[in-house]
Amino acid sequence: MSHELWMEVMDGLADRSLVLSKYFSHQVLENPRHLLFTLSRYKAAAKMLPRYRECSVLELGCNEGVASLILAENATAFTGVDFDADGIAWAKENLAGDKLSFVADDFLGKTYGSFDAVVSLDVIEHIAPEEEGRFIDTVLANLAKDGICVLGTPNDTASQYASAESQKGHINMYTAERLYKAAAERFANVFFFGMNDEVLHTGFDPMCHYLMVLACNPK
Repeated sequence: MSHELWMEVMDGLADRSLVLSKYFSHQVLENPRHLLFTLSRYKAAAKMLPRYRECSVLELGCNEGVASLILAENATAFTGVDFDADGIAWAKENLAGDKLSFVADDFLGKTYGSFDAVVSLDVIEHIAPEEEGRFIDTVLANLAKDGICVLGTPNDTASQYASAESQKGHINMYTAERLYKAAAERFANVFFFGMNDEVLHTGFDPMCHYLMVLACNPK
């Protein structure tokens, strides 16, 4: 690439630059390794979404929406919902467009449309045990008849290695078996996946740090 072409590319990128959101700025500065495997989870979930056809995606618990861009890359329409009003305000200002929209809301029991895919990563462990059924019902209420659901959460067997801050917020932890059974109660077909940092895990379930299920065909 010539110097002139390189400068033209860089000038174009400068026109699209933005200041990262508060959460992701903190992750870049204080814990970039954590940011890396968080984004890897989104990459894995995005690979499970329908491709080569129209696909509307709803993310429940989208934070500030930066990682949501990975889910939205091949979507025809994307809606992200989170109760963090400040985070959603940043997403609306910096990310929203013709294809992407964001809603500040406590999503439990709410309906935002009929989507081809509903994704929720690192959320269910923050839902009180008595509300977990309502959480799954919310997923189903927003899912098209032939839609799919992707849920991800840290493995309870890895809790002892989590930071004190994480342990405080993780009030409803799942093992692989429990997550699978929770999804299987509402879906006829459930496929289990696991990750350790950025790597797909195919071994003994208790040694898997992160759990993910792909569920389809609601009962």
